[in-house]
Amino acid sequence: MPQTPQRKAKLSEPISVVAHQLKSPISVIKIYLEVLLSESFGAINEKQREYLEDALDNVYRAVRTVTDLLDVSKIEENRYELKPKVIDLVEISKEVVGDLSPLTQASNCEIIFHEPEAPFFVNGDPMKIRQVIENLVTNALKYKFTGRGTIEIEFHKREDEVLFFCRDNGVGIPEEDFGRVFTKFYRSEDSVDMDPSGTGLGLYINKAIIELSGGKIWFEKNTGRGMTFYFTLPLWKHGEHEQKK
Repeated sequence: MPQTPQRKAKLSEPISVVAHQLKSPISVIKIYLEVLLSESFGAINEKQREYLEDALDNVYRAVRTVTDLLDVSKIEENRYELKPKVIDLVEISKEVVGDLSPLTQASNCEIIFHEPEAPFFVNGDPMKIRQVIENLVTNALKYKFTGRGTIEIEFHKREDEVLFFCRDNGVGIPEEDFGRVFTKFYRSEDSVDMDPSGTGLGLYINKAIIELSGGKIWFEKNTGRGMTFYFTLPLWKHGEHEQKK
């Protein structure tokens, strides 16, 4: 049975305005909490530290939400800018895996990193490409089955482009939702149950970043359990002019 087409509603102007208004006070609260935790104004006991760290974690979450909302607004208004330069996709991916190692251990997961023999250089915005990889790996860590999870990261050369993929053995995505995965605010029932704090904007932003970088992003359901997310980026060729920074 054909699915009903999803109407593409733009992020309303009031939401964008509210996000802008929230950005400054949230940043101030973040600074104050970080100063208190540094004990610059006196020692704090363990219970106070616990409360302050919990508050700071929630502020970080609020900062990410506001940033995502502002990014979506820029994407819809064609104001989302990238600052590309020549980067090593493999090295950036290794850095992400290393930075996420505490979450990996806490999630009882193993990341299998298939490092290629040679680097893959692309012309992309290092912060934005890193954001895409971090989002894909973090999603795989969050949405796993009970027990030990496994995530594989691999790279392949395909003619004049590099193929990146992140494969997991997690809860997956219902097939009836496949057409909505890269839309704004999409979250499956399982993902809402497992992580109520998510916004459903990460994959939408990922798609914009990859496509603006000249690549493509998609996913497949694995045989058995889990999903594999892929993206491609054009390979940088030696002698090719680097894009303006």
